[in-house]
Amino acid sequence: MELAEYGRAMVRGWWIVLLCMVVGFAAAAFFTARTPPVYQSSVRFYVVSAQGPGQSALQALELSRGRIAGFAGLAKSDKFADVLGRNSNTGLSAREISESISATGDQATLMLSVVVSLPDQARALAVARTIVDNLGTAVSEVEAARTASGSGQTVLNLVGGPTVETVPVSPHVGLNLALGTLLGFGAGVVIAVSRRLMDKTLGTAEQVEEASGRPLLARIPLSADARKASRILEQRQVSLLDEAGRRLRTNIDHLPGMSASGVVAITSARVGDGKSSVALLLAQAWAEAGERVLLVEGDLRTPRLAAELALANGLGLADLLAGRTSLADVIQPTVMESLQVVAAGAVPANPTELLRGPAAGSVLAEMRTKYSRVIVDAPAMQPYSDAALLAAKADCTVVVVMHRRVTPELLKAAFRNLELVNSKIAGVVLNALPARLSEAYKQPSEGFRTQEQTTDWAPLEMPAEPPVPHAAPRR
Repeated sequence: MELAEYGRAMVRGWWIVLLCMVVGFAAAAFFTARTPPVYQSSVRFYVVSAQGPGQSALQALELSRGRIAGFAGLAKSDKFADVLGRNSNTGLSAREISESISATGDQATLMLSVVVSLPDQARALAVARTIVDNLGTAVSEVEAARTASGSGQTVLNLVGGPTVETVPVSPHVGLNLALGTLLGFGAGVVIAVSRRLMDKTLGTAEQVEEASGRPLLARIPLSADARKASRILEQRQVSLLDEAGRRLRTNIDHLPGMSASGVVAITSARVGDGKSSVALLLAQAWAEAGERVLLVEGDLRTPRLAAELALANGLGLADLLAGRTSLADVIQPTVMESLQVVAAGAVPANPTELLRGPAAGSVLAEMRTKYSRVIVDAPAMQPYSDAALLAAKADCTVVVVMHRRVTPELLKAAFRNLELVNSKIAGVVLNALPARLSEAYKQPSEGFRTQEQTTDWAPLEMPAEPPVPHAAPRR
């Protein structure tokens, strides 16, 4: 992955990052609320050793520096803790008091600092005051033998404290919440990038061509105009969506062996990849080029084309295959004069049997004689065999792949099914591409960059399917 791809992975997974940040914040808040507060009270002593007989001032100073670390240990000793427990009237045991005390001696400044940390502010202050009253005496008792031999006595001069702290020193609410949110952000980024690294769906033209082994016929950009079938047929001055349809038309026109009255089946590996939108785009492109085009809805199980184009939902392909009507009776006009439609009609009880029967071949043959182009909007390859039956009777088949929705394994399985019925596969159409992957992304003309480059809508798929997570609507 390139650096920019990591950024796009985080943008696509923004909701994961946000959720992890909220969880991290909530966890930090819970931890902080459950942590008992700690109050501190501190005292500071200046350690002075008086000059003994025969000692210089420098020797007395060095003696003080050598003993200050011992005095810090004395403040935490069990014996001194017993004294504090008896005299502080806090109800704390000697062990609790010892654990609450921290002491440090600075040899450079001769400062002895003692800090008492307890969950109760009053107890912390009481212990600190008891230390002030008793530490000097404890030092004198420890040095009794040395002073008896003539050495100078050490004096602890109180220079600070006991301090009265009304605000607990821990937990640090702001710091904890900030750290929890930061950790959540980091976890969200890792999850979002990991999802992208583990995502095996096809997203680029190179990946689609490598997985399918077929040429890429067109790249269909994201477009608000592809949200509804009726909007695809509307007239637009400049449109990347229409240009993609014209490119698909041109590439199919130049396929080896493709006649001027061929039948093109449009299918996809799975439902929701936008094959119906691609079929309409191709039909529109041929119609505006002066071809006489017939668009046939081949999905007999979940028909929706008539409703999308506001056509009569009466007789259709199912009735035609069943021999209940003629081709002229099921043809319906559209807003484009040279484009007509045959809807699916009423849902039959046996759609697969109708499509595999001899009537399907004869119906398509009749359509060839009356129209220069016949486009069959076939159902998806999964889970039924209806699409394979239609593809076997068409002159060529185009497979639609939606950006970041189809895995290489699924696409290869669709191609194997088409090859088993001896379908002529023209190539692949990559659908719902974001602007950065569009063929016109680097066009110098700003007027050519219409709403297709900024919209969040993808071409829609006619058959209904339960919603799947994707940045673009499904049709």
